[in-house]
Amino acid sequence: MKTVNEAVNVTRSAYQWLVELLFGVVGATVVMVILTLSMGDAMANQDATASNNTQAFLLSTSELSTSELSTPEQSSSNLTMRQVGSASMSMMWFDIYSAKLYSRDGKYQANQLPLKLEIEYHRNIEAEDLIDATVDQWQHLGIPEQQINEYREQLAKAWPDVKEGDRLTFMVNTATQAEFLFNDKPYFQVSNVQFPADFLAIWLSENTSRPKLRQQLIGMN
Repeated sequence: MKTVNEAVNVTRSAYQWLVELLFGVVGATVVMVILTLSMGDAMANQDATASNNTQAFLLSTSELSTSELSTPEQSSSNLTMRQVGSASMSMMWFDIYSAKLYSRDGKYQANQLPLKLEIEYHRNIEAEDLIDATVDQWQHLGIPEQQINEYREQLAKAWPDVKEGDRLTFMVNTATQAEFLFNDKPYFQVSNVQFPADFLAIWLSENTSRPKLRQQLIGMN
């Protein structure tokens, strides 16, 4: 900046000498005032342009850094899943629900995760009735009563009343990470680490009360 100012002063002195020669001292003074104002405006515009360019560069760098840091990892609940099998649950002449089982490769192997169990209801059912039916199945499987009571508390928070056409999905990402989705939207995160295996056992255990339904779900029908 000092070099620029020195150059400006030299140029100003040269112009002043030339103008004094042509217009006299008074005329030279007027011309030099005009020249000084013009050069000042030009330097201000140059500084403003440089400042704007610097701000634009910093902004673009900031946006790039934010974009790189905020790129989310793919959620395991959004992984591509392939259907293993499907089955329907009926009592007498009433259709209760349809169930579908999904895995990564479309095949079922015990203890291989992730797994997704999707249930679509064909009747209106209150949450309390759903929980009671689930407890009955756990008792059939021999789950300890204390454990069942803990599960019941979780289900009371996890399950809403369902209407015909509603879907309740149980997504098991890992042995200790699972969640319920209601009509494809996240609804409840399971906190009990044993719950995922015991819940899936209602349909997938060899001791299930519905062996035919199990065979259809795991693709053995």
